[in-house]
Amino acid sequence: MTPDSRRARRGFSLIELIITLVLVSIIGVASGRLLMSQTRFYSRLSAQRDARSVTRNARNIVQTELAMVEAGGGVVAASNDSITVRMPYAWGVYCAGGTVLRLPVDSAMYAMASLAGYAIKDTTTAGVYAYTATTTAPTAGTATDCTTTAGITAPTDGAYLSLSPSPTGTAGAPVLLYQLITYKFAASGLVSGKLGLFRRVGTGAAEELVAPFDTTAMFRYYNLYADTAQTTVPTLTNIRGVELKLDAQSINRSSGQSAPESASIRTAIFFRNRTDT
Repeated sequence: MTPDSRRARRGFSLIELIITLVLVSIIGVASGRLLMSQTRFYSRLSAQRDARSVTRNARNIVQTELAMVEAGGGVVAASNDSITVRMPYAWGVYCAGGTVLRLPVDSAMYAMASLAGYAIKDTTTAGVYAYTATTTAPTAGTATDCTTTAGITAPTDGAYLSLSPSPTGTAGAPVLLYQLITYKFAASGLVSGKLGLFRRVGTGAAEELVAPFDTTAMFRYYNLYADTAQTTVPTLTNIRGVELKLDAQSINRSSGQSAPESASIRTAIFFRNRTDT
């Protein structure tokens, strides 16, 4: 065997092996820390998305219904943790003789609604609704009260209704049927120690819509012509809008964090049919 072949088959020295092991260890530790950091970062992003999802879901649900509330009479009760409103679910016009022409409406929504009363709008300059509470289901009205007496004909999928107690008003005056809807921040049944947003129709059972929220989540109110919301609840007939203070949290706490991730938004909802009285 030649000296050249012996040099070619020589292995690593101990020093070379030690240096290699040290370098591999350093790279491994750095890679592990980077992987852990990325995992925690992704976990926090996921938790933040969860918290933002809570705020968006709550806003979308409440905004859809509160936007239909009539100003100057649509709010039945209000506090910083709850609000009860008269929410319209069907519209029409008054004819004569106590008969109302109901305009076409989504059949599913109409069937699921829980009647709490009706309201007829004053056709004078004031233009305010007068509310009548009733849970008596409408019956078939007298068609000639609309077609002959008032000269109003129901469109396709419309209906002639008789309400109890019998309404009175001016022919052609707007009429709405409403149900009572309550939104409330209360102790969550889904996430212990946090608040949930509940919805209740009439006197039925409250349904928890979304959670969790921090204890700072609340309703604030716009009084008459004010352009900023206030914590103090105004006179109910003066409420012209609601500010939702949605301080949501993620359900789980991210690794390495002492508290859940949070997301806070404020959104204003102003009521329709605003009057200047």
